[in-house]
Amino acid sequence: MSSNTDNKKELIIAAAIRRFAHYGFSKTTMNEIAEDVKITKANLYYYYPEKTALIHDVILAVTDDFRKLEQDLIEKSDSSIFDLILALLDLKSAFIEQHYMLHMNENMEWIKGAPLQTLMREIHEKEIVQVAKLFQKGVDNKELAIEDVNKASETYVYLMKSIGLVGILCDVFTGIPTQCNVGDVLQKQKDATLLIFNGLKVK
Repeated sequence: MSSNTDNKKELIIAAAIRRFAHYGFSKTTMNEIAEDVKITKANLYYYYPEKTALIHDVILAVTDDFRKLEQDLIEKSDSSIFDLILALLDLKSAFIEQHYMLHMNENMEWIKGAPLQTLMREIHEKEIVQVAKLFQKGVDNKELAIEDVNKASETYVYLMKSIGLVGILCDVFTGIPTQCNVGDVLQKQKDATLLIFNGLKVK
């Protein structure tokens, strides 16, 4: 793929992120994105023949941006593993608030296609790997007592996501999306993390 094509796709993705983050996936049209990039709709469809392909790249780009922020925080931190994980939860919560419409819609109809389902599974697996690295660091530093780091990290990621899912159920029940529960979800995740780490800490 040529650099011109890459640059054009980056412009399209950036415009799509702005639109999707404000209006969500379903209310944003390909025409609007084409107008924002100042290209024709036909030109846009040359790069992205269907909207789901663009959504795929948007989710990938946003996730990559978050991973870079996450990695930067990890590399610069000299905190305990517990405090670092709490800081990472803060980072993720702030990122979700910033991209709230993407977060809400990634659980909706747009991820029913196989490519998007595969992408979401890959993102999930990467998150487990990242947590496993943190847990292993805690074990190596004699902060944590974990026999099976991979199993513990998988359980922890599922638990955090379950808390997040419960947190958005009020949106599903009321039909009125709200950002106020993001802070509640964060606090519950921190409480659960504290509860878990009290049991995992080296005595």
